[in-house]
Amino acid sequence: MLFAVFFGLFLATSVLWGAVLCSGAKQGEAGTRVHGIHKLMGALLVLKSLTMMSQAMRYHFINVTGSGEGWEVVYYVFASAKGVMLFVVILLIGTGWSLVKPYLNDREKKIVLVVLVLQVVDNVALVVFEETAPGSQRWLTWRDVLHLVDIICCCAILFPIVWSIRHLREAAAADGKTRNNIAKLTLFRQFYIMVVTYIYFTRIVVFLLAATLPFQWLWLRYVFSEGATLLFYVVTGYKFRPAEDNPYLPLKKGDGDLEEFGIDDDEDNDPELQKAKEFELAQLDDA
Repeated sequence: MLFAVFFGLFLATSVLWGAVLCSGAKQGEAGTRVHGIHKLMGALLVLKSLTMMSQAMRYHFINVTGSGEGWEVVYYVFASAKGVMLFVVILLIGTGWSLVKPYLNDREKKIVLVVLVLQVVDNVALVVFEETAPGSQRWLTWRDVLHLVDIICCCAILFPIVWSIRHLREAAAADGKTRNNIAKLTLFRQFYIMVVTYIYFTRIVVFLLAATLPFQWLWLRYVFSEGATLLFYVVTGYKFRPAEDNPYLPLKKGDGDLEEFGIDDDEDNDPELQKAKEFELAQLDDA
């Protein structure tokens, strides 16, 4: 029942995001652009919904027939695809791909490759962990492998966000056109805090909670974990939605800065902006 409820919630979120993308596509000429990352975010929501559905069906058949063999395979497939897609989406948002630049640099490609390889190991560990008798030495070993690889992946996806923040600070300090850069910098900082909070809560707090709760209350770990995931998806979608007031600017071909980061501000060099430069940079340093 619990997973069925979350399936409904994630499905409703997927439908809502689809409506946002359709609306953004229709208004594309008016300044609201749907980028590739927005479509990947939609794919992540669909995969998460299918994971919840297969998990709900799996436990339903276990309760009814005592075995959920057929749905276990479906669950592992969707859970693996969802896990890979989640880290890819966070990585690409952190690098600014398709939002502020059309490609990844070599360093970012290496991070993506490492995370994908680790996710393959993580998915193998998940299957072995789920199919091994709880409490056995093998179960404990694969549980530790699962958590270790997961934590490494979580740490790896933070690097592109930190690099993006650093580039934006440098761009804001070097360029007189600082307003959009400060807006982007604020957004990246918020996203960094969101990712760190999400990782800390779902990977550490929930794990400790599950280790201390009595058996009859273990279902609460799924409530907290999936609830936090839903909140993270919704807030991330809101922050990076295809909207006219989004601080990201459309991509421009031929910009010299694209090779470094892909940032270009369309602000005019008006006298008021020059007067405000010192104050804005002081705010940036204080932040």
